[in-house]
Amino acid sequence: MKRGVKAHWVSLGVLLALLMGVLSFHAHAISLPGHRDAPIRVTDPPVPERTLALVVHGGPHPRWTPRLLDALARTGAKATFHLVGARVNENPDLVRRMVAEGHEVGVESFRPGELRLLDAAFAQSALIAAAGVRSELAERDAWSPDLEVQDVKAIAEAGAPANGAGAVLRLHDTSSTPGAVEELRRLLPDHRFTTRTEAVGGPPPHAPADRVELATAHALAWSQRNGDLLVLLLDVVIGAVAALAVLRVLVQLGLAHTARRLHRELPDAPPGPLPPVSVVVPAYNEAVTITAAVRSLVASDYPAPVEVVVVDDGSADGTADVVRALDLPGVRVVTRENGGKAEALNTGVALAGHDALVLVDGDTIFEPGTLAALVAPLGAPGVGAVSGNVKVANRRGLLGRWQHLEYTSGSNLDRQILNAWRCLPTIPGAVGAFRREALVEVGGVSSDTLAEDTDVTMAITRAGWRVVYEPGARAWTEVPAGLRSLYRQRYRWSYGTFQAMWKHRVAVREQGRMGRLGLLYLLLFHLLLPLLAPVMDVYVLYGALVADAPAALPIWLAFLALQTASAGYALRLDGESLRPLWAFPLQQLAYRQLTYLVVVQSLVTAAHGVPLRWQSIQRTGRADAVSREVLVGVEAA
Repeated sequence: MKRGVKAHWVSLGVLLALLMGVLSFHAHAISLPGHRDAPIRVTDPPVPERTLALVVHGGPHPRWTPRLLDALARTGAKATFHLVGARVNENPDLVRRMVAEGHEVGVESFRPGELRLLDAAFAQSALIAAAGVRSELAERDAWSPDLEVQDVKAIAEAGAPANGAGAVLRLHDTSSTPGAVEELRRLLPDHRFTTRTEAVGGPPPHAPADRVELATAHALAWSQRNGDLLVLLLDVVIGAVAALAVLRVLVQLGLAHTARRLHRELPDAPPGPLPPVSVVVPAYNEAVTITAAVRSLVASDYPAPVEVVVVDDGSADGTADVVRALDLPGVRVVTRENGGKAEALNTGVALAGHDALVLVDGDTIFEPGTLAALVAPLGAPGVGAVSGNVKVANRRGLLGRWQHLEYTSGSNLDRQILNAWRCLPTIPGAVGAFRREALVEVGGVSSDTLAEDTDVTMAITRAGWRVVYEPGARAWTEVPAGLRSLYRQRYRWSYGTFQAMWKHRVAVREQGRMGRLGLLYLLLFHLLLPLLAPVMDVYVLYGALVADAPAALPIWLAFLALQTASAGYALRLDGESLRPLWAFPLQQLAYRQLTYLVVVQSLVTAAHGVPLRWQSIQRTGRADAVSREVLVGVEAA
C-alpha cells in the first residue's frame, strides 16, 4: 500500500470498526431471543456410518472449552466450533488453539433478522483478529424441537445412532456443559468424531485474511474489549461536536450582518477614476473553458484599460492556441513549461503592466460589473487584497446543488465572518484582486504549499495589509461533475490549507488577528469539526440499532434543522433562492463522510510528507451555458 494513496480506505475501515465495536460491546449483553438451554441435539444429515460430526455452538467458554479441547486432543478427534464475536475477543488464545489443533471455526448469531447479520459481521472480524483467518462457515440452520435432549443419559442414547448410522452431534458450550463433556469422553473411544465439513463434504472453510481485514479486525477487537472506555470517549466527542456545531452556527448568525456593516464602514477610495487593471489567468489544460473566461473579462463594464495575460503552464490540449485564435484586443498569451500554478501566477504578474492586479482561474466567468466591484476596494487606505464571491455555475444536478450549498453556506459565509474579524485567510483563486505593492512585499505567490491562494493571503494579512471580502464581485465557476474529481479537488484543497496553516503557525505568537482568530477558526471548523462530525452519525446508529436511546434521533434531527436554518440564512445573505435547500439534509449525510475522508487522508499525507502537484479537474464546458443564462437574468433585472 503506497503511503497516502489508500489512507482514506483505511480511515473508513477504522471508523466502521469503531462503530461495530461500540455496537458489539452492548450487543453481547442483550438476551438472545429464541435461545433454549439445550446442551445437545442430533439431526440426520448424510453423515458416514459410525461417524459423529461434533458441532459446538456459543463459545469459546473460558472454563469448559479448554476441557472439551483437552478431551478431543487425547483421541485426535476434531470438531466444528461456531463462535460468538464477543467471546472470541474475550478468549482469543482458545480460538488460536482451535485452529492450531485442526478444528473448524465459524461464526454464529442467535438474534433474528438484520441483527443476525450484524452479529455475524462482529464474529467474523473477531475471528480474523484472533487467528488471522476468515471463515466461510456460518450456522444458518434453525434449531428444531426434534431430538433435543436435556440430560446426560439422553446424550448417551442420542450419541449412539441406531444401526451405526452417522449423525451430527450438537453441543452448546455454556455453563451447562460439564456433564456433556464427561459423556463425550465416554463416547470418543467408540466413535469417529470429525468436523462437519469433513463429514458431509465441502471446501475448506478457512482462508487467510488480508492486511486491510486484519487492520480493521484488530481495531474492532480493541474497541470491543475496551467498549466502556470507547462509549465514554464517544460521549465526550459527541459533546465536543455539539459544542462546535452550535458555536459555528451562533458565530455565523451573529456576525454575518456585522460583516455587512463593517463592509459599509470600509474607508472610501479617494475620488477619481478606477485604475487600469491587469488580469492574470493561469491555465493548465483549460481549452474547454478558457474561451468563455477570457471573453467575459474583455466584455467587462470597466471604465479603465483592462489587460488580460493568459499564462499557459505547459498545457497539452492546445489552450494557448484557443486563446490566440480569439484575437481579442488587450489579450496576451504566454507559454511556459509546466511548473505549477504559483509559478504561472508569478510569471503573469511579472509581465503585467499595471499595479492593480486581478488573479483568476481559467474556468471563471465574470459578470459585467464584477471587475469594477472587485478592484474598487483597493483604493481604500491599507487594503492590500480583495476577495470576490465565487458562485457555482453548473448547479442543476444533485452534486452541483450540493456544491452550490457548500459554497454559499460554507465558504462564502465563512468569508463574511472572517471579514468581520479582519483575518480573512483565503482569497479564492477564482476571483481576487491585489495591490502589486502587497504581493511584492510578501515575495509573490509562493509554491511552498498546494493552497497558494491561502498561503499568499495569510502572508499579506500578517504583513499588515487589510484583506476584505466584496460579495458584489460575483464570478461563476464550473465545479466537478463526478465524485472522483470532487474528492480529488477537496483533497487538494484540504491538504494545501493544512500546509498553509502549518507554514504560518508562528502567527499565533504575533500581534495580528490571523494567529489569534483566523488560524483558530480554521483549526476548529475546517479540521476538528469535519474530523469529529461522523461520530454524530455513529451515535445515531448506535441508538437506533442497539441501545435504548430514543433521544439519539431527535437530537440529530435538531442539529440538522439548526444547520438547515443556517444554510437558508446564508442563501438569503448571498441573494440566492431557497429552493435548493431541499437537498441540504442529504448533502449533510453525504458530505460529512466525504469531508471526514478528505481530512483524514490530508493529515496522513501531510504526516508522511508526500508531495502533490497542481491538477486540473476534467471540464465539461457546461458552466459557460449555465452562466450565460444567469447573466441574461442579471441584465434583465
